[in-house]
Amino acid sequence: MTGAFNLIDEPWIITRTPDNQITEVSIREAFHRATELRGLAGEIPTQEVAVLRLLLAIAIRATARERSDDEKADDWAQWWKSGLPLQEIDEYLDRCHDRFFLFDDHMPFMQVADLHTAKGGFSGLTKIISEVPANDKFFTTRDGAGIANLSFAEAARWLVHTHAFDVSGIKSGAVGDSRVKGGRGYPIGTGMSGPMGIVIVEGANLSETILLNLFLEDDPTGDVPVWERPSQDAAPDSQHPVPTGCADLFTWQSRRVRLIADGGRVTDVLLCNGDKVEWRDLLHKDSSTAWRFSAPQTKAAGQIVYMPRSHDAAKAMWRGLEPLLAREPSPEDHRKRKPGEPDHQWLRPDIFEQLAVLTAEGVLPRDHMAKIRTIGMEYGSQSAVVTTTIDDSLPMSMAVLSEERLARLAVDCARTAEGLVFALQNLATDLASATGSEAEGVRPHAAEVGFASLDPAYRDWFSRLSATTDIDDARVSWHRKARHTVRDAGRQLCRDAGPMALTGRMITVPNTEREDLMDVARAWQRFVMRLRSSAPLPDDPKPRSETSSKEK
Repeated sequence: MTGAFNLIDEPWIITRTPDNQITEVSIREAFHRATELRGLAGEIPTQEVAVLRLLLAIAIRATARERSDDEKADDWAQWWKSGLPLQEIDEYLDRCHDRFFLFDDHMPFMQVADLHTAKGGFSGLTKIISEVPANDKFFTTRDGAGIANLSFAEAARWLVHTHAFDVSGIKSGAVGDSRVKGGRGYPIGTGMSGPMGIVIVEGANLSETILLNLFLEDDPTGDVPVWERPSQDAAPDSQHPVPTGCADLFTWQSRRVRLIADGGRVTDVLLCNGDKVEWRDLLHKDSSTAWRFSAPQTKAAGQIVYMPRSHDAAKAMWRGLEPLLAREPSPEDHRKRKPGEPDHQWLRPDIFEQLAVLTAEGVLPRDHMAKIRTIGMEYGSQSAVVTTTIDDSLPMSMAVLSEERLARLAVDCARTAEGLVFALQNLATDLASATGSEAEGVRPHAAEVGFASLDPAYRDWFSRLSATTDIDDARVSWHRKARHTVRDAGRQLCRDAGPMALTGRMITVPNTEREDLMDVARAWQRFVMRLRSSAPLPDDPKPRSETSSKEK
């Protein structure tokens, strides 16, 4: 098959219109209709990110030139005012047109034309369809005909996704790959974006989203995506071991793939290992992830090493904002720093730094509202299975990125919420003591109740932060709202404790031989004191001088 289904011309990218209709567009159409499209969509959130990163790679290359900081701001301001540079993008797509055929005898898009195994076998389509859990097809809406074959458009989306987020584990052993043993390709890790906690900034339409995530490098001339390189074969590319920039990384060939078509449908795939990277070499190569200092990697490398920071699937985004928003470590973090460690335990995403500069310079309005969205994939045993995908978002003013005082306020208030939930957990423990029903699950349950009740309150409070926010007033406002919310949750825990808690029982005071009565009244008294300690308010009563430390 020669030159079939060119991704620049054929519709394959899922997009969402302002009235929430889903439609497929080609690459060229995605750019030209970007202002009328609400944004991208996809079978799963990580597929949406993988496609967005492909569009960003195109935009980076289409506009690539050396720029000073002032020239970056000038170019970005022009695009923000007048729209995407469609002429440059069209010219670039025309130059690269022949490398975007999904099927081609010599250079199929993101594939190896003659990829094969010694036995001539294939891997099966479920190897690239991440919404079908391995060996567990009961919790998916896709089965039967949905995994028997794929349209060319579906196959293209999963192909892009595979290079970014494929699981680790044993792959088919490609002939020509010296790493293959016994016909098997042994694990080299997940796809390039797998360990990364990706953050994207969503605007009012696809055009804004592309611009808000378009990172402008000082010199992008060497940052070349896969379609501008010589076609690959089954062997790892030893001449190109590390991505040279965002466009290169966003299109990194973590796998060697060959789609098998029959009768106008993709019926199978051969999936083999591709290019492995050392994560310690990727700092500042991916603009959309935060980075964390790694002491073990630093010790092994003999130099400071930062690794991509993953999202925590067990926590809402607002409970992990510090590495994303705060530019400077807190005084407490400074005190905890060990000799030889860098000043910063984490680095926020480079795209946030760029937006902060554009906002500070007045190119981007300080109170422009966008949505920050965290997307990632969590893997199970040895990264060989997908356990969950992560997708969370918060509306945010650009002022939060550019003004450290607002970022630190948001982080501090999230920590306050943690303290209030800890108080709620202690209330649950006291109530369990009062009824003699101590159980391991009371504290996790209380934490779940507490964070669930605080979640909408924090999101609403956070969305109201702006350039005109008074820090002290906003902090008091959050303390009052959060305390009220957790207090209500505490009341419900007391009601649920039942009549036995009203009577209570004698319990041993920790670290003493003395016993004291624990009942609802006593538990509530301790709870209220902890609430005041965690989230103090100006109108709180002054603590009594005779209050003992044991009382607290």
